[in-house]
Amino acid sequence: MKKCMMFLAAFVCVLMLGACTAVQVSGELMLNADGSGTRKIVGRIAKQDHQDGYGSAYYYFKQHGEELAASLTQIYGAEVEGAGEWLNITVDDSGSDWETVTLSFDFSSFEEYTQRLRALAYNETFAESYADPQITVENGQVTGYTEPTAVMTAIFKSLQGSVMADEALYDERCMKDGEALNDGSADGQLEEYGVELIKPENGSGFDLVADGKELVSLTAVDGMFTYAAAGNTEEEKHETSLVLDYRFDGDLKNGGSEKDGDLLMGAGSASENPVFTEGIDGQAVLFDGASYLASPNKTYSYKEMTISFYYRMDTYTETDTGANMVLVPAGLGALGSGVIDVEFIREADVNGTMLLGKMNSSNWQTQDKLYSEGYLMEKHLSEWHCYTLVYQNEYGEDGAIEDAFVYMYIDGKLAARSRLSAAAGLTYSLGSYDDGSAGDPNGGFNVGGYFENGLVKRGCTGALDNLLIFDGALSEEEVNTLCYTVKVDKEYDPDVVDTVEPEPTPEPTAQPEEKDDPTSTPEPTKAQEPGTDDKTETKDEDGGSNTAIIVIIVLGVVIIAGVAVAVAMKKGGKTR
Repeated sequence: MKKCMMFLAAFVCVLMLGACTAVQVSGELMLNADGSGTRKIVGRIAKQDHQDGYGSAYYYFKQHGEELAASLTQIYGAEVEGAGEWLNITVDDSGSDWETVTLSFDFSSFEEYTQRLRALAYNETFAESYADPQITVENGQVTGYTEPTAVMTAIFKSLQGSVMADEALYDERCMKDGEALNDGSADGQLEEYGVELIKPENGSGFDLVADGKELVSLTAVDGMFTYAAAGNTEEEKHETSLVLDYRFDGDLKNGGSEKDGDLLMGAGSASENPVFTEGIDGQAVLFDGASYLASPNKTYSYKEMTISFYYRMDTYTETDTGANMVLVPAGLGALGSGVIDVEFIREADVNGTMLLGKMNSSNWQTQDKLYSEGYLMEKHLSEWHCYTLVYQNEYGEDGAIEDAFVYMYIDGKLAARSRLSAAAGLTYSLGSYDDGSAGDPNGGFNVGGYFENGLVKRGCTGALDNLLIFDGALSEEEVNTLCYTVKVDKEYDPDVVDTVEPEPTPEPTAQPEEKDDPTSTPEPTKAQEPGTDDKTETKDEDGGSNTAIIVIIVLGVVIIAGVAVAVAMKKGGKTR
């Protein structure tokens, strides 16, 4: 079963029959520049066990449809003063997979909007993480909106707590298909962890329509939904910056602008301390396949991104997938939309080891992949080379993202380019927040391998130097001036396909010539071909004649001996 990923809650409990009880929550907002609009908060209760962390929650409820809607209305009437005048509640139980609970209300000002949201998060315990949304209005238009993910989770957790406390609504010992869904092991956890923001593969977490324009689907990043109007002043002023800068000159410190970016030894590493060796520029960090580095436990996401590093491989390590990881989301338990990983890989149908850059779509099982060209084979991996991946968008006249591409540079020269068909328009993320579902939280991204289920997996071996992450897409000129700053001994040549040739198939060993057996009878010779030397025929004829003479002589000797014996016997008879 897939891991249950929580955007806000730490971990959704695993129940009997392998299903979790989380309710998926999403939001819809129509917002005008004067602060008025309409808000919906939608909770989806799973009816089926989808084997993705959501199944069986439906069976814990004793009421459904209109009956449940009436009970929820009573709860809000008791908990939120005046809610009956502005809050609408509907429950749709017609679907085969989900029952949908919708809370909606209109508002005339942004102040009224935030007041009503805050009132819906009525449970003080769950409201501790709540913070008001913010709006930005410029020139009579909504140019920005931010909302913490805690808003919707606090609202639905408050409601869930009231439901679970009502025996007429909730049955913690419910049955499904004649079997108990909870054997008691989940007691006390359901209330704490039973709400989660909607997973991307099941729809958008938050849809926004600003000033009646086109709907925009937002993805939570670092616990925040963020909207910025295309082409606004903030976008135009954005400049590419070096956010993560690891030189590995005797330490794991970050010299970039991103705060709290220092690396540390990853949990489960065979080595307690990093090992440094001679690098391309000063020192480099050395990986042994059983140790790796971890970033702080946060997400590093940017609208465009550049990743660059120098690497010298010691030996390729055989792994379960063929991958030797350079950059990877922590524990792979944090795979999500827009998440990138970089690896050296050997596949069965490819002659050699190649560099691979991957990007996940909103459905993490769908990936765009970019492989290096044929130069990067075994005989060159032991050399220092500079590898740079640029994730870049293409924009329309209105500033909206229309397409996206990834460029691979080797030693400052373009080696490959690929269209990001599955992930276009997503925010690029180096790692993603690790919720601890695969063990202890272990960073947003890992370097040189990762830790999962008590094992360091898919580790690389070799030296890594000058790992640089830019918030933005570098041009080829900038790649050469900012990334490829130290020339290597043998530079990549895009015009040369410098591959390892497959081992030639050995030719069959020639059989030794058979010599004539002197005791064997010679086979008859073929008729003479035109142009054949006459000596060959003469020799064969002489051999045949000699054989005949020998036979005649032998026969003659036998006859003479027989006559002699006969004469002797005749004489003997006369004497007797």
